[in-house]
Amino acid sequence: MRRRSLLALLVLPLALVASGCGDAAAKGPSHLDLTLDWTPNPDHVALFEAEQRGYFADENLKVTLRAPADATTPLKLVATGRSDLAVSYEPEVLLAAAQGLPVQAVAAIVPQPLDSLISKRPLASLRGASVGITGLPSDEAFLTTILAHQHVPASSVHVVHVGYNLLPALLSGKVDAIVGGYRNVEGIQLAQQGVHPTIVPADALGVPSYDELVLVASRSRLAKSADYRREVRAAVRAIARGDRAARTPASALAVTRKATSSPLPFLRRSVPATVALLGDAPCLTVAAWRRYADWMRGHRLLKNPVAVTQAVTQAYLPARCG
Repeated sequence: MRRRSLLALLVLPLALVASGCGDAAAKGPSHLDLTLDWTPNPDHVALFEAEQRGYFADENLKVTLRAPADATTPLKLVATGRSDLAVSYEPEVLLAAAQGLPVQAVAAIVPQPLDSLISKRPLASLRGASVGITGLPSDEAFLTTILAHQHVPASSVHVVHVGYNLLPALLSGKVDAIVGGYRNVEGIQLAQQGVHPTIVPADALGVPSYDELVLVASRSRLAKSADYRREVRAAVRAIARGDRAARTPASALAVTRKATSSPLPFLRRSVPATVALLGDAPCLTVAAWRRYADWMRGHRLLKNPVAVTQAVTQAYLPARCG
C-alpha cells in the first residue's frame, strides 16, 4: 500500500499557478478544502478528531477533507489554488520546492518515517537475500543506505522491482524482504496473516529521520494574504487539538472507524500503532529538513538546489513547538 509518489511531480507553468489563486480566494475566509495524500486511513487520525469533535468549527473554519482522485496531485492542487491545504510527504515537498512550486509545509501530521525494511530474515542475514522495491528512485536510495548501514555488499542482494505489489511479493515468497512498506500498515497486515517479520524503520537503518506526513499550504498565498495566514494558523491549532485528542485510544479508534472503510480488526491494530508514532506532532524543525534534503541531494533524488526554508516554515506552529 505504498502511497508516496516521489519524483512523480511535474513542474507547472507559472501562469497556471497564478491563475488558480483567485479561485481559492473566492471560496471565502471560513471555508477550506483540505486534500488528503490518499484515501482516509489511520495516518489522518488527528484530522478526523479535529473534524468530528468540532475543533475546526471552534476556529470559525469549515474544513472539507477530500481524498485525491490521483495521489500525485495534492501539491499541484495547492500550488494552483484548487485546494487550500493538502497532506503530503516531506520528500515530495522538498522536490516540489526544488522545482519551483509555491508550496510549504506548515505542520507535521506524522512526524517520523513510516517506511520500513520488512524482512522474513534477520537483519544480519540480508546478504544473499532478494529484496522487493516499487522501482521508485527513493526506494533504491533507501536500500542503498540500508545495505551500507548493515555492511552488506549491494552486489550480494538481488533487487526485484515488484511495483506496488510489495505485500503479495513477500507473502508469496517471491522476495525475502521489502523496502517501502509502512510499519503501521503492511507490518500489521502481515501479522494478521500469521507472518511475523523483522520490521525496522528507515531512520534506524541510516536514513535521516523525516516527517512522513505534513500539512502543506500555498507559499505564495501565505505571502500575499493575511486572511489565508489566519486560516492556516487556525487550522493548525485545530489539528494540534485533534492530535492531543487522538492520544486517547478509544477516541482515536472511534473517529477513524467513522471516517474510513478499513476493516475493524485492522483498525484495532493499526490505529494504536499509528497513535504511538505521533510523537511531538504537529511540531517540525527546519534543521531536520536540511539534513534530509542533504541526504536526498547525496542520492541524486534532488537534482536542483533547494532553499529548505522555502519548503518548510515553523511560523504557524503552536507556541509549545518553540
